[in-house]
Amino acid sequence: MGRAEFETVLRADIPDLTGRQIWIFGAGNTAALYANGFARLEKERFEIAGYTDNNQSKWGTECNGRKVVSPQSLSEKKDEICVLICSIQSRVVKAVSKQLSGMGILNYPIDEVVLKQHADQVLAVYDLFDDEESKQVYETLSYERIRVEGAPLPVSANEQYFALPPFSLSSPGEVFVDCGAYVGDSIERYLWTKDGVFQKIIAFEPDEHNVRAMKYRTERLVREWGLKEDSIEIVQAGVAGRNQTGTLVRYDTNNGLGSKIVAGQESGTDEQPGKDAEGTKVVALDEFLTRPYSFLKADIEGWEYDMLLGAQEGLKEYRPLLAICIYHNVADFYQIPLLLRDMLPDYHFALRQHKHVLSDSVLYAWPKEQ
Repeated sequence: MGRAEFETVLRADIPDLTGRQIWIFGAGNTAALYANGFARLEKERFEIAGYTDNNQSKWGTECNGRKVVSPQSLSEKKDEICVLICSIQSRVVKAVSKQLSGMGILNYPIDEVVLKQHADQVLAVYDLFDDEESKQVYETLSYERIRVEGAPLPVSANEQYFALPPFSLSSPGEVFVDCGAYVGDSIERYLWTKDGVFQKIIAFEPDEHNVRAMKYRTERLVREWGLKEDSIEIVQAGVAGRNQTGTLVRYDTNNGLGSKIVAGQESGTDEQPGKDAEGTKVVALDEFLTRPYSFLKADIEGWEYDMLLGAQEGLKEYRPLLAICIYHNVADFYQIPLLLRDMLPDYHFALRQHKHVLSDSVLYAWPKEQ
C-alpha cells in the first residue's frame, strides 16, 4: 500500500461523533479485553455512556462499570447516539451493523473509529518500524481492523515470540520472563529455540488450572533437557502496573487459554466461564523481581500496557529483548509501541503476525547495540 495510501485510508471519512453519546455493542469477552484500553481512551474524553447486547441475560447488569441495556431501548434516542461494535469477527460486525442500521441507529466498528481518530499516532507507529515487512504488516492489520472484512492475514513463518534473529540466539546468561505462560507451551518452544541454553526462566500465570498443567510439563522438560531443578520458576500471579489483587475469569470452553484478570465489571460472558477466582495475586515486575532479566515476553489479555508501566525501571536498567502482544484491544495497537518508543528511544522495533485472524500480533523490540 505504501505510506501515502495508508494515510489516505486513515484520514478518509473519519466518523464525526460530535454531540452523540457513545454506546458499545458487545458486553462479553471482547469488551473485557478492551476494558483497559477503554479506560485510557476515556481520559481523552472518549466517554462511553453504556453497553448494549443481544443477550437478554446481560440486560440490567454492568460491563466495565457501565450499565448494559437492550438494543431496542436505544432506538428511542437513535438521533442522539452512536453505537460502536466491539468485535473483530467480520460476520458479527456485519450482522450487528445490519441490525442497528435497520433500527436507524448510527454505528461503526469500534476499531475503525479509534484508529481513524488517532491517525497521527498510528502513522507514528508506522514510521517507528525499521523494516518494510513490519510496515506492510501494520498496514494490513490496520486495514482489516478498519474494514473488518474477514480476509485471511499473511503470517510469519518463524516461531512466535522468537521470530527475529536477536530473539532466537542462545545465551548462557539469559533470564527469560514469561508473562502469561499458560501451560508452559512458550517455555517449551523457548527451550527448543535456544537449544536449552539459558540461565533462568521465570513464568507468571494466574490461572491455577494452567499452573498445574505447566508444572507437569516443566517437570518433564527438566528431566528431558537435563536442567537444574530450580532453572524454571513458576509464579501463580497476574502481571500489571502495581501489586494488587484481582478477579480471574477462566473460560472452560477454551481450556483456560483466555483466562484473564477483570476489574470493575461482572464477569459473565457468552463463553460460559468456569469458576471465578477472587483475590487472585497480581504483581508489578519492578516491585516483584529482584534480579536482572534479558528477555521479556507478554501475552496477558489486555494488561500489557499496564504491565509495561509497572516494569519501566527494569526495562530502562536491564534493556531486555521484548516480545509484547498488541492485539487484545485497538488502543494497544498504537499506544504500546509509542509507550515503548518513549521509554526506550534507542531500541529497534518490528511487528510480526502469527495467525491468519486478528490475534497473535507481536511487537518485537530490542536495543540498537545488539
